[in-house]
Amino acid sequence: MNAMTRRLTEQFAAARTDAGLLQVALHVEQVAALAYAAAAEGPLEGDERAQALRFADHERRHAAAFETMLFALTVPVRERASAQDLEALVPGLRHAGRREALQDLAALEGAAITGHLLMGGRLAALDALRTVASVMAGGAQHLVALRDALGQTPLTQTFETGH
Repeated sequence: MNAMTRRLTEQFAAARTDAGLLQVALHVEQVAALAYAAAAEGPLEGDERAQALRFADHERRHAAAFETMLFALTVPVRERASAQDLEALVPGLRHAGRREALQDLAALEGAAITGHLLMGGRLAALDALRTVASVMAGGAQHLVALRDALGQTPLTQTFETGH
């Protein structure tokens, strides 16, 4: 387990309620949106840059879905992830080379999926569970595309196992 996955797993494990789990997930999706945007502004070019911008939009939508779930639980959302949060979780992404940026993004998606799997076993609210499953599927699709760009892992393995 890499440091990013360990850190996010600890955050998900520390959450004691559905609202707490959703707050962690919201933060992760917000950081992921910032990460894709930073990679698009920095090391990625051409089609990979365009894909990163699309994925940033997907991550913003994932965050919005978690925010909606929190509102349904009457939990106000007051904070947004910042550039400092991105730097804390994915240090140096803006200045990374292409391959390192893609690896960092893949690690972030993998860590998020690990967190979603933990959430799935702990959530009580069925609507929240459906949302997590949808977001996790989107993350798996991103991970497949990133690993393909890196020339890693047979594509079907990620769809079958999430790893």
